[in-house]
Amino acid sequence: MGVRSEFSHAIPNSFLSKSVDGTMIAIRNARSTDAEHLALIGLRAWESAILGWGENLLELRPNAYRAYVEFTAAHWDKITMAVVKRRPVGWGARANLNNQITDLWVDPEHHRTGIGKMLLAALERDIRRVGYDDVFLETHVRNAGAITFYKHCGYRVVSISVSFSHSLQRDFEKATLQKTFNDAENTL
Repeated sequence: MGVRSEFSHAIPNSFLSKSVDGTMIAIRNARSTDAEHLALIGLRAWESAILGWGENLLELRPNAYRAYVEFTAAHWDKITMAVVKRRPVGWGARANLNNQITDLWVDPEHHRTGIGKMLLAALERDIRRVGYDDVFLETHVRNAGAITFYKHCGYRVVSISVSFSHSLQRDFEKATLQKTFNDAENTL
């Protein structure tokens, strides 16, 4: 299984690609021209996550869409993305280029295919290579699927809090998850 990635953010000239069930998944840095596609992936993944929460999707969607468009346009240079057959299918970001993963979104059509794990591993590798001993991220407390995924990948919930979402114009409960890299991982 080869993995192909172009990480200019923190790791110049590295590559990641992987064949999953005969499908080649490429991991690469986003380009400015990818921003609109990435915004739509984020929106679809977000909608899939909140569908069963009783939220008014029609009310929240315009602000959420605007937030994804603005974020991907402003931070495309900090986004790592997954591509299948030349089509973006997922992305993750480190908007502050520190040890926080600010976003991880996989198109719902590609859930449970290994793309999320590949993106998470690529982002973690970037974080380790610039010298951090741990990584953290946040997700909605009701996003049980994401929390389970992150726990399966070695994360633990370290806090629950409430914060105001400027994009959605409302408070939301968030879980902060953390993963500490062990010595073997730090040698990567």
